[in-house]
Amino acid sequence: MQYDQQSQRQAWIEGLAQLREQGAITVDDETTLIRHMDERLDAVQQELTGLVPEYNERVESDGQEAADVWIGQRAREMGEREGADARRMVESLSSVKDAAA
Repeated sequence: MQYDQQSQRQAWIEGLAQLREQGAITVDDETTLIRHMDERLDAVQQELTGLVPEYNERVESDGQEAADVWIGQRAREMGEREGADARRMVESLSSVKDAAA
Protein backbone atom coordinates (compact mmCIF):
# COMPACT_ATOMS: atom_id res chain seq x y z
CA MET A 1 0.00 0.00 0.00
CA GLN A 2 2.74 2.47 0.95
CA TYR A 3 4.66 1.68 -2.25
CA ASP A 4 1.54 2.21 -4.35
CA GLN A 5 0.87 5.55 -2.66
CA GLN A 6 4.44 6.64 -3.27
CA SER A 7 4.34 5.58 -6.92
CA GLN A 8 1.05 7.46 -7.39
CA ARG A 9 2.57 10.54 -5.76
CA GLN A 10 5.60 10.30 -8.02
CA ALA A 11 3.38 10.01 -11.10
CA TRP A 12 1.43 13.08 -9.92
CA ILE A 13 4.64 15.06 -9.48
CA GLU A 14 5.91 13.99 -12.91
CA GLY A 15 2.61 15.06 -14.46
CA LEU A 16 2.86 18.45 -12.81
CA ALA A 17 6.44 18.82 -14.04
CA GLN A 18 5.22 18.19 -17.58
CA LEU A 19 2.51 20.83 -17.19
CA ARG A 20 5.12 23.29 -15.91
CA GLU A 21 7.49 22.49 -18.78
CA GLN A 22 4.64 23.10 -21.23
CA GLY A 23 3.92 26.45 -19.59
CA ALA A 24 0.48 25.42 -18.35
CA ILE A 25 1.39 26.09 -14.72
CA THR A 26 4.08 28.10 -12.97
CA VAL A 27 6.73 26.80 -10.58
CA ASP A 28 4.75 28.37 -7.72
CA ASP A 29 1.56 26.62 -8.90
CA GLU A 30 3.42 23.31 -9.10
CA THR A 31 4.69 23.74 -5.54
CA THR A 32 1.23 24.73 -4.31
CA LEU A 33 -0.38 21.69 -5.94
CA ILE A 34 2.19 19.28 -4.51
CA ARG A 35 1.90 20.77 -1.02
CA HIS A 36 -1.90 20.73 -1.19
CA MET A 37 -2.03 17.09 -2.26
CA ASP A 38 0.41 16.00 0.44
CA GLU A 39 -1.51 17.88 3.14
CA ARG A 40 -4.89 16.59 2.01
CA LEU A 41 -3.74 12.97 1.73
CA ASP A 42 -2.41 13.12 5.28
CA ALA A 43 -5.58 14.78 6.59
CA VAL A 44 -7.90 12.32 4.85
CA GLN A 45 -5.87 9.36 6.09
CA GLN A 46 -6.05 10.65 9.66
CA GLU A 47 -9.78 11.26 9.38
CA LEU A 48 -10.41 7.80 7.97
CA THR A 49 -8.32 6.24 10.71
CA GLY A 50 -10.40 8.13 13.26
CA LEU A 51 -13.63 6.73 11.80
CA VAL A 52 -12.63 3.08 12.20
CA PRO A 53 -13.39 2.75 15.94
CA GLU A 54 -16.84 4.35 15.57
CA TYR A 55 -17.59 2.23 12.52
CA ASN A 56 -16.72 -0.93 14.46
CA GLU A 57 -18.90 0.19 17.36
CA ARG A 58 -21.79 0.84 14.97
CA VAL A 59 -21.39 -2.63 13.44
CA GLU A 60 -21.68 -4.11 16.92
CA SER A 61 -24.59 -1.94 18.08
CA ASP A 62 -26.56 -1.29 14.89
CA GLY A 63 -25.44 -4.01 12.48
CA GLN A 64 -23.32 -4.09 9.35
CA GLU A 65 -25.89 -2.53 7.03
CA ALA A 66 -26.53 0.50 9.24
CA ALA A 67 -22.80 0.96 9.84
CA ASP A 68 -22.18 0.84 6.08
CA VAL A 69 -24.82 3.52 5.51
CA TRP A 70 -23.19 5.68 8.19
CA ILE A 71 -19.68 5.29 6.75
CA GLY A 72 -21.04 5.99 3.27
CA GLN A 73 -22.51 9.27 4.51
CA ARG A 74 -19.21 10.23 6.15
CA ALA A 75 -17.33 9.39 2.94
CA ARG A 76 -19.72 11.50 0.87
CA GLU A 77 -19.32 14.43 3.28
CA MET A 78 -15.53 14.08 3.16
CA GLY A 79 -15.58 13.96 -0.64
CA GLU A 80 -17.73 17.06 -0.90
CA ARG A 81 -15.54 18.92 1.58
CA GLU A 82 -12.31 17.85 -0.14
CA GLY A 83 -13.75 18.74 -3.55
CA ALA A 84 -14.71 22.23 -2.40
CA ASP A 85 -11.28 22.71 -0.84
CA ALA A 86 -9.53 21.56 -4.03
CA ARG A 87 -11.70 23.88 -6.12
CA ARG A 88 -10.76 26.86 -3.94
CA MET A 89 -7.09 25.94 -4.14
CA VAL A 90 -7.14 25.55 -7.93
CA GLU A 91 -8.98 28.84 -8.36
CA SER A 92 -6.21 30.52 -6.34
CA LEU A 93 -3.43 29.36 -8.70
CA SER A 94 -1.80 32.13 -10.70
CA SER A 95 -2.19 30.15 -13.93
CA VAL A 96 -5.94 29.91 -13.41
CA LYS A 97 -6.25 33.57 -12.42
CA ASP A 98 -4.23 34.64 -15.47
CA ALA A 99 -6.34 32.49 -17.81
CA ALA A 100 -9.55 33.99 -16.42
CA ALA A 101 -8.32 37.57 -16.92
